[in-house]
Amino acid sequence: MSNDLNNRKRAFAEVVSVEAWHKAFSTDNAKADLHADVVFGTARIGGEAESAVRFRLRMKRADIVVVISETEPVEVEKQSVSRDSPQLHAHFSKTSDRLSGIAAGANAGAKASADGVAISIQAQASARTEITKTEKIELSGDLGLMKVTQSKTSDGHYRWTIEALVDGYLDGRPWDGANAPRLKLIDRRRDPGRGIPPSVRVEVRCRREDIEILDLKIKDEGIWAGAKAKVGFQNRMKAAEAYIRDQLAREGLQVDNINDIFGELTFASTTAEPISE
Repeated sequence: MSNDLNNRKRAFAEVVSVEAWHKAFSTDNAKADLHADVVFGTARIGGEAESAVRFRLRMKRADIVVVISETEPVEVEKQSVSRDSPQLHAHFSKTSDRLSGIAAGANAGAKASADGVAISIQAQASARTEITKTEKIELSGDLGLMKVTQSKTSDGHYRWTIEALVDGYLDGRPWDGANAPRLKLIDRRRDPGRGIPPSVRVEVRCRREDIEILDLKIKDEGIWAGAKAKVGFQNRMKAAEAYIRDQLAREGLQVDNINDIFGELTFASTTAEPISE
């Protein structure tokens, strides 16, 4: 394996890394929880000397997909599937007080004068109405920094869509991979203890509009000129997209039209590893 390949793996592992595992199937154990530990971050791309540009790369939205081929002797126990994020419970209480009062006062005075009697009346009145209102909302439950929505792909694979609730980009883990399995697998082989165990894959997918390219810079004008002449792109963004496309393709990952905002990209793919107890 070349150093370039290792560099590519490390670079995109900073954007998202995924590790998947389940307990090994056996004659006494035909069911197993599938765990997927997914971590998002911001990658620093283009550190190689031959790269014309460098930039930072992060995700705003992603799909975690469990891929099971129709030919594999394994199926999903439907009731075991993790459904969406934990719900946030709200307790609402409201108090309202109304205080009102009217105060009026008048005093009159009279005095005599040579012209007769002049009467001076001074009237003072004041009215006051006060309303106080207090509302209190109490929240309890688990509130994460990412929204998780479970659904299925057009191919029927179970999927969890991850969206950022804070800062607009994905950072950290959407769930506890060790303690929050995604679903339970059922081995349908006649003898789960013999033969080739079923294979299950976990992928991280997104659309072009779901990735964000930041701090995009030309590293060297000479390299940039040569890259433009060789590849044909005319601006830095196209160069960054070409970099991402080429590296994903060399890893054997799917890239469908990165030049379109709805183009599909697969940033990670791993086969779930059977773990012996």
